[in-house]
Amino acid sequence: MNYKIVDMRLLILMVVVFLASCKPDAPVTTQSEDNTPSQTVPAKNSRNEGGEQSGNSGSMTKADGKKPSSGITNYNKEGIPDACDLLSTKTIARYVNQPAEEIFLADGSSPQNPLARACFFKWDGSAIANAGVMVQLQRNPVQVDVPEYFTYLISSKKTDGEKNPASPEVFKYKDWPGFGDDGAYSTEAGKYVWRISNDWAFMVAFNTVLEPKAQKIAAEAFAQEVMSNMEF
Repeated sequence: MNYKIVDMRLLILMVVVFLASCKPDAPVTTQSEDNTPSQTVPAKNSRNEGGEQSGNSGSMTKADGKKPSSGITNYNKEGIPDACDLLSTKTIARYVNQPAEEIFLADGSSPQNPLARACFFKWDGSAIANAGVMVQLQRNPVQVDVPEYFTYLISSKKTDGEKNPASPEVFKYKDWPGFGDDGAYSTEAGKYVWRISNDWAFMVAFNTVLEPKAQKIAAEAFAQEVMSNMEF
């Protein structure tokens, strides 16, 4: 396989799948940074006891921090579970110094990409605008043409990094063992990605004031809970 061609595909596909499919995807913002991403915040709504969100798929709801007692039942037609069911607000609150009852959920999935689902966990009152954490999961969107797409995706993160959409800077990624078959992370980008074979890819992204060490500790806890809640 011509890896230069694959790398060119990845540069395009990474933007389409990991960024465009779950707008907005905000890079991390630390206390020393002054670039805060702009996001359109959906209207508040409610989530019933069964864990299913009422109203349209982009509505925002205040969660109680509990998973549905019957487990995850909200799958789309492609068999992708609701990303909002994979991580609890209580767990997030433990690491971001924010009360669980003040963390809101917003579906970040795109109807144009049913192979990916995302959830924003957001809160007000932070030193930065649009503070929150995002969880995303997806199936291989180019299974026929590039069956090893997720392998190349993770590898490319570590070898080539990821361009900062707000500047010429390139975020460097490091190896992130311990989750799935391969993983990579960048505290500068605030993103942690890993894959299960070439069937599933996951991402936890931060827009918080957490310092790098604290951010990585939180990401490990969040990824662990996401994996424990997944049903493969």
